[in-house]
Amino acid sequence: MSDKPVDLGQIRGDWDFHSRYVTNAMEQTLKRVNKLWRSLKRAAPKSGQVPVSGPVMDEFIEACRQTRALCDDFPLLEEARPLKRKKAASKKRKPGRKAR
Repeated sequence: MSDKPVDLGQIRGDWDFHSRYVTNAMEQTLKRVNKLWRSLKRAAPKSGQVPVSGPVMDEFIEACRQTRALCDDFPLLEEARPLKRKKAASKKRKPGRKAR
């Protein structure tokens, strides 16, 4: 994780872009976690166990850490979310006038 404070002004500039980015990153990381977990289950030494060491377990642990780090981004997005603007009241035409 970075020691620099997050500049929420940058997120507010294009909140939708950042929201989609974090969502996509989370989806990809969760897919990776599930794929690695299936690999660990296939390599099980016994039923109901998974290998507790090795390169696949190391990758799985790193993917879990990345998932946790991405979870920290969601509250930041909530904090930086721009306020919704109310729609302007539509102007009503006076009766008898034609629309241009």
